[in-house]
Amino acid sequence: MMSFRRCLTPLCVLLLFFLSPLMASETLSQEDAERLNEQKEIDSINQLSSPDGPEIESIKSASSELTGVMVDRTITMAGKTFYRAFSQRAMDNLIIGNATITIQERPDARWGSQIWVMDGNRMYFRTQLSPRINEADRAAGEAVKIVEEALLRQQIASALTPDKDLGREEIR
Repeated sequence: MMSFRRCLTPLCVLLLFFLSPLMASETLSQEDAERLNEQKEIDSINQLSSPDGPEIESIKSASSELTGVMVDRTITMAGKTFYRAFSQRAMDNLIIGNATITIQERPDARWGSQIWVMDGNRMYFRTQLSPRINEADRAAGEAVKIVEEALLRQQIASALTPDKDLGREEIR
């Protein structure tokens, strides 16, 4: 029995000596498998299409400018009503939807509020509003039409004047 134990101990050492690199490579492959699974999960999150919805279309533009933003700088209830009505009507409009529009208000206790719609430094619409809210809805509908026509005219003019030496803001 003693001789069997004497033989078993060196045999166990030899087995551990030869099997340890195999076990180490197995753990490495498990680590690699975990890394691959993690990378697959990250890639599935970052993909442009999924079973839940259609593929996201990436819009490539030559400029790094932020567009399609509407900024509310109104103060009074009539001004906020004008902004809501304008933004709801302009939301589906492709021309206004690609512009950066700012709606500003200057309230006056005597004359009501003065509201204007701007794109950058250009003012496209200005009106005087009384505190009555129903007037703000009517003015917003009129403003959407006027701003759309003005933006369309500006886009046509900039397309017909291709001056490579001037920037877009310098042509105006």
